Amino acid sequence: MDQRPQVPELKPESQPISVLCVDDNQHVAEALDITLTRSGRFKWKGWLPTADELVTVAVRDAPGIVLLDIDMPGRDPFEASADLLDKCPESRVVFFTGHVRKDLIDRAVESGAWGYASKNDGDQALIEVLERVGAGEFAFSPSVRGTYAD
Repeated sequence: MDQRPQVPELKPESQPISVLCVDDNQHVAEALDITLTRSGRFKWKGWLPTADELVTVAVRDAPGIVLLDIDMPGRDPFEASADLLDKCPESRVVFFTGHVRKDLIDRAVESGAWGYASKNDGDQALIEVLERVGAGEFAFSPSVRGTYAD
């Protein structure tokens, strides 16, 4: 059952959407910080190397969007996503990973994610996914959409 609440966009067009990154690769997080901040549409809320403290940090910092990797040590990201939906429903999860497989995409959707983006699709594709999710839409990046077209 889809548990995502039907809600309006996170912020009016003039206000940045806050983003928290959960990825075990610090270089990925640093690059995302630069890319998203430069776009002018996002406010960087920080980085976590695992999903272990995700819910605690999200409840405290109230990010609009959580970018969540799949292949990390620590807590299962799908369980963390489902917990986040329960405890912090105003935050929206977008899975951001190099793994684009139907079974993983399905698990992400089942956990309450609002989007799924491939790390291989580039910065502009990620920004488009984040903007769409921020506007209250469910979004996939191009290669993720292509997985379902095959």
